[in-house]
Amino acid sequence: MLLLFKSKMMTRYLAIAIFALFIFTGNITGQAIKDTLTHPGELSLRIKSISFIKDNEYTTPVIEGYTLVGFFFQPELVYKASRKVALRAGTHMLKYSGTDKFSEIRPVFSTSLNLSEKTLLTIGSLSGSDNHHMFDPHFNSERLYTNYVEDGFQLTSSNDHLFNDTWLSWENFIFKGDKTREIFTVGESFRYTSSTIADKIHFEIPVQLQFKHFGGQISNYPEQVETFFNLATGLRTDFDLSGKRYGQIGIEYLQFMNNQLNGTAQYGVTKGHASWIRFHYTYKALYFGVAYWRSHDFYAPNGNNIYGSVSDYQANVVPDRKIITNDIFLNVLPESYLKLFLGLESYYDVSLKRLDFAISLHLDFDKLFKLADLKH
Repeated sequence: MLLLFKSKMMTRYLAIAIFALFIFTGNITGQAIKDTLTHPGELSLRIKSISFIKDNEYTTPVIEGYTLVGFFFQPELVYKASRKVALRAGTHMLKYSGTDKFSEIRPVFSTSLNLSEKTLLTIGSLSGSDNHHMFDPHFNSERLYTNYVEDGFQLTSSNDHLFNDTWLSWENFIFKGDKTREIFTVGESFRYTSSTIADKIHFEIPVQLQFKHFGGQISNYPEQVETFFNLATGLRTDFDLSGKRYGQIGIEYLQFMNNQLNGTAQYGVTKGHASWIRFHYTYKALYFGVAYWRSHDFYAPNGNNIYGSVSDYQANVVPDRKIITNDIFLNVLPESYLKLFLGLESYYDVSLKRLDFAISLHLDFDKLFKLADLKH
């Protein structure tokens, strides 16, 4: 696949990402945790499903309001070939309520290899979306419902202090003579968490980057080649209240940068930046956040459009955005394999003097069933 990269700049950035991928290695996360629940030689059935309601009451000039109601169902067989190797094969089915047919039915297959006790490489179908732990302006949290499965490769690692996820998601494959562009995303999500200081304080340093490429040399498409780059980094400080007896408060400052590496981009937006200051409070299953977003010509192809400058439904650009946000999230675990999530998000546009909000409700089911022991 790497031979398909179309520019020297893109190849250089990919090489840097792959080099970083092998530097930051730690413990297994995400799907790796699911696979370690089985023993070598075991065949298991994993059932993953999310039933969701997402109501976006938006009236901004950059994004129209819409509602998502539906579910996805993803059964898959998991075979633990050895202590280091696991195979997954199944089907991902996405359906929106009020439709007669599934909107998406796609095969799921991947091979995972534990390169070491603390490093997992997966090639094939990935469980991406929220497992990347990306910021919403960069990588829309709604992808948990609409784009849960990604195809490509992924290297994940984490321990008490480091989290790293490097991935390539190939979103549109082309054949010679096709009339569409190939599309893929290269992403890197890194986070360092310090040890607790004075039994109360710890720091987090996130670094996130993405390359989104639209192009391809062997197809005939009318659009220009486009490669978008997004970067986010900053600092978060959290304070434990009486040893977390009364929860945890925190403050976070993040700086975003975006650049269109080929020159001309949508409606002339080629470079932009944003700052995001957020205040957090967490108490058991409850999260409350207040934030201030300020940006100029910000655009992230995979991000939540409500933070951007480029409209997704009309030829319109809002160069400067100033948004005050409030978030209330509730995560309840009635069973070890079931999570109930309820979220309320509000967005007040300071310049437009307009309030928008979104309401989310979903049930996340994820359980592994042992079927057979194939060692004998």
